[in-house]
Amino acid sequence: MIKLIMFDIGGVIEDYTEEQYIDYICAKLKIDKKQFEGDLFRIIPSSEEGRISTREMLKRVALFSGVKSYRLLEWSQAIGKLGKIDLKVAGLVNALKRNYRVVLLSNVSHSRYMEVRATGFFKKCRPDRVYASCYLKMAKPDQKVYRYVLKKERMTGEETVFIDNLLVNVRGAERVGIKGVHFVGYAKLVEDLKKMGIKW
Repeated sequence: MIKLIMFDIGGVIEDYTEEQYIDYICAKLKIDKKQFEGDLFRIIPSSEEGRISTREMLKRVALFSGVKSYRLLEWSQAIGKLGKIDLKVAGLVNALKRNYRVVLLSNVSHSRYMEVRATGFFKKCRPDRVYASCYLKMAKPDQKVYRYVLKKERMTGEETVFIDNLLVNVRGAERVGIKGVHFVGYAKLVEDLKKMGIKW
């Protein structure tokens, strides 16, 4: 019996992905997309797991990519410019709370998490709890992070559903016994949840 539903934020509830950011900043700064993408994805886990500050992460990316100042990268500000909350998914989160424990589990740097909060995200999407990688010092798809949430929530994998737009993160959850849902859109998500017998 399902008791806990976990949602990712970016690419699921918030219509914002790293790919959007990369396209935007590379076009604006006229820098090589392939190189920037490689530099970013090599360094970003250190920031999302809270091992280095966002500033240090951006300084490294700027240096490797030939950007004069890390401030030009608009790391946090881009969410406000490019992202928008998916009100249907946010509404689903709120509706599911009537029958289930609903939490968010996100790989996110501290500055971006603060920016998401500043946009009013949590006025529209009201989960029972948020687990942010920058505070946990671990990130998806590491099995430790899913086990940590299960322990904190006092749930088993069989009692839990995890929803993410990245298949690698869904597979990580499934490896610890959690039922995974690969998010590709609101309509398919509703269909997948109903097949599991989840009601709201």
